[in-house]
Amino acid sequence: MNLSSRLDFVTLKLFVATVEEQSIAKAAQREFIAPSAASKRIADLEHATQAQLLSRHRKGISPTPAGEAFLQHARAILRDMAQLEAHIGDFSTGARGHVRIATSESALYRFVPDALSSFAQQYPQIRIDLKAEVSTAVIPLVQENATDIGIFWGELPTPDLHAVPCYSDRLMVAMPRDHELSGHATLRYHEVLEFEVIEQEANSSMQALLLHEANLLGMVLRSRIRVGGYDAACSMAVAGFGLAIIPDSFTQRMQPGMGLVLVPLDEPWATRQYKICARATDYLPTATRLLMEHFLSCAAANRLASTPAAPPR
Repeated sequence: MNLSSRLDFVTLKLFVATVEEQSIAKAAQREFIAPSAASKRIADLEHATQAQLLSRHRKGISPTPAGEAFLQHARAILRDMAQLEAHIGDFSTGARGHVRIATSESALYRFVPDALSSFAQQYPQIRIDLKAEVSTAVIPLVQENATDIGIFWGELPTPDLHAVPCYSDRLMVAMPRDHELSGHATLRYHEVLEFEVIEQEANSSMQALLLHEANLLGMVLRSRIRVGGYDAACSMAVAGFGLAIIPDSFTQRMQPGMGLVLVPLDEPWATRQYKICARATDYLPTATRLLMEHFLSCAAANRLASTPAAPPR
């Protein structure tokens, strides 16, 4: 089998897109290829490899074991080409490129929008693809080269990745004004657990944290409802379904008329450390490297701004 003369980068990108989108039609739209041409390219690819690479079923398309192996190599080839283009691009004027970011939803409420705004002003020719994920999903996406930069929180393992601290936020307890805890200056978690709590998505880092800390206290997290996202959690708190635990960065997004009181959660783990990560390669594409450096610069500026000034002597 001699694939070198039968493969091209358009087909490799199309195959990767097909797996990620779980649809040839969506992949064709993403890569600006006619659906019929995309289907023919995939069929020709399977013929050239003499293997079935994709499994078609009612829910969409998924890679076969052979397809998983091909996917890893395709991503590696595309990554190497991106690095080559970036390296050559360093010799021309003006930074260009395309950076994919996967970030915890919490980071979208303050840090990421501000940092991207200033970055876009400095590098207007670099395109950004941004999507929100739960923190536990961010790291595999970076490891598999499905995204370039990841932002997450929590003590999650990051093998083969370069991960550095970025910034932090604090958890708050949101409740209606007439709730019996609303007059407290701060709350301990055991006090919160005396009441019903609005749960987050089962696979989210937040939900795992709340359950873990409840177990350490020997208490049960009681709940009548599970939601996806802090908007929904606050709405359900207004509706009387329980206490919502949200990051302070989200409070700026809350609707003024919701009538919720916010009380800081007084626990060591209520201050969450965010990290930014990328693949630990010798050479990152220029656009990715520039954005990583910009994120870290913004994080350093935020830390400096939040540090109390020393009292005069």
